[in-house]
Amino acid sequence: MCRARVGLTGPGSETVKIGETRRGRDTVREWLRTNQGIGTILTLLLGAFLIYLQLSPWVHRKLRDGFTLGFFPVVGVVLMMFFSAALIFGSRRKQSVGELDSITGKALLFCSVLVLGCWVYFELMLRIGFLLVSPIFLLVFVYTLGMGSWRNSLLAGVIMTVVVYAVFRLLGITLPPGILPS
Repeated sequence: MCRARVGLTGPGSETVKIGETRRGRDTVREWLRTNQGIGTILTLLLGAFLIYLQLSPWVHRKLRDGFTLGFFPVVGVVLMMFFSAALIFGSRRKQSVGELDSITGKALLFCSVLVLGCWVYFELMLRIGFLLVSPIFLLVFVYTLGMGSWRNSLLAGVIMTVVVYAVFRLLGITLPPGILPS
């Protein structure tokens, strides 16, 4: 690979590989750890979610009380976008949270897989049903998040599923039955 000299002369010059922008990558990483970087990423993700909500037909369905079904989710996303924007433009925008300095790519991947797992759970719950999917989902996630043994995780998953189902039934809310008879 070709090498080029950065800087003309003097002690500040260094040799780097052409195409390598280590200093640029480090600058971007440092910026992403600031309130401004986090706020920008959050605002972009929430903006994409808001667009998704606006394109979903269920959001615009009118309810008996005059609200739309998606009123509160949309208001929640807009409020989160407002507070994320406050991170971008606030007086502490250049500050960094100390814990973010130690975050690794592996930890970020782990969190991304957990979020993706939640999406898969909701999709499966709609198709297969709450009572069938929830114990399996909770078993895997409780174990992954450090509950300990598979047996304890299974027990916790079943108990949480029954408790949540019972509370929702007492409130008169039906959870997706999926393939089970209603």
